[in-house]
Amino acid sequence: MKRDKSSSNHLFTPYSPDYSLREKLQRTATILHASAFAVTRLLQNKKIQFAASVEITDRCNAGCHYCYVYPQEWDQRQRLQGYLQLSKAEHSEKERQVFQTLDQLKQAGIIHVTLVGGEPALAPHIIQYAANLFPIIWVVTNGAARLPLLPRSVSAFVSLDGPPDHHNQSRDPMGFFANHHYEGNTGMAAAIARNINQSERGAFVHLTLTRPAVERFPEAVSWVVRTVTKLRGIIVSGTTAKTKDDPAAFTLEDRQRLKQLIEAAAQTYGWSLFPFNQPKANEFLFNAEHIIDTPSNCLVSQLTKTVDFDGRAVGKCVLRDEMDCQTCLCNMTALTQAIAQFDVKTIRGVSRANFG
Repeated sequence: MKRDKSSSNHLFTPYSPDYSLREKLQRTATILHASAFAVTRLLQNKKIQFAASVEITDRCNAGCHYCYVYPQEWDQRQRLQGYLQLSKAEHSEKERQVFQTLDQLKQAGIIHVTLVGGEPALAPHIIQYAANLFPIIWVVTNGAARLPLLPRSVSAFVSLDGPPDHHNQSRDPMGFFANHHYEGNTGMAAAIARNINQSERGAFVHLTLTRPAVERFPEAVSWVVRTVTKLRGIIVSGTTAKTKDDPAAFTLEDRQRLKQLIEAAAQTYGWSLFPFNQPKANEFLFNAEHIIDTPSNCLVSQLTKTVDFDGRAVGKCVLRDEMDCQTCLCNMTALTQAIAQFDVKTIRGVSRANFG
């Protein structure tokens, strides 16, 4: 399904991969079955885990300087070697461990898996293996590598830090992607737009904003809508800091400002552009009364297993233990809370993301 992008002031129509009626019915049945299973488990035990986040590779083609999996003192060049710095034989052994981890999660009753890295697009064989085990899979990717052919159970979420110039400087300070060009764009942002547009089924763009990038949110949204022809929607969240005093930590005013900017963008493009940031979910994400104090108040921490490339728990969540929960602007907990209140708009948005 194509989108008219001739005007920046129009309602957004999500790119929709082609499904036959039979495929759509089969996928709908799979999602409903998985959802019913999750609800049943929650009713039996509110702390039982039914989702998992798994690092499937230590390899990465970007090595972003702020990524939580690397030693802080490493530069981008060192990070490109992989955060475990493994030999080829050691890497193969670790991959066998990933397969075992996925098998164990399946046996434990996990139904929803988010695959992260490193860069998961560099391990398409593991994505395919996971697709044979789990009914719902989200792949979080930097988008700078060509997106592999994904099974129907898999949806891709491409991370973007802001408009092209900001993203390129943030993610690629040493300019490894400087020679990439696409539709008048350069750098890693050009690679992202090209790879999504040339992929089979498109992708969601995940805007992960730092405080300095908040006021550039309208510019980033406009660029994404105009440039990414196979855009399935935009997910908005903010960075998490180690302390509330960190300059990167969002203030209450920052949270409300970002909420207002999303609402303004929705007036231009329609709320379908923001499937994970519907009004009810944004209340849980941005309002002061819903700030998370500890992991015990975080549904992601409670309901999701988070394991690294070795199959070991990384801490309270994918961001590790050193991050301060009170600074967190991850919208997974907000989504879960909105769904628990049977917010139809949020449920519809998440359902869209489960049609790979």
